[in-house]
Amino acid sequence: MPHASAEEAAHAQGRALVARDFGAAIRGMTPEGLAGAMAVGNSTWNVAGYEVVDRGREGGDQVFDILLETDLGPLTLRERFRQVAGHWKVVAIERVGALPGA
Repeated sequence: MPHASAEEAAHAQGRALVARDFGAAIRGMTPEGLAGAMAVGNSTWNVAGYEVVDRGREGGDQVFDILLETDLGPLTLRERFRQVAGHWKVVAIERVGALPGA
């Protein structure tokens, strides 16, 4: 089911990570978004909570910082969402700051 807004899609991504539902997280990404997620690194972090911070629009993209509370410390991901075939999808992800536990 498509998300009504980019913010709703960002919250769905956060909830999927907390639930360790990586299938749902991946379904919310384009192939380029998934490649960015893989480049972020460690998938063994346990995410206990998240916060979504709206960073505004850039062109056709809506940008959010997803602040994750992991078992190794805080991790912030900057995610770009774009409507693709009527669905808000993550098209790019990058880490903001140092990796937790580093």
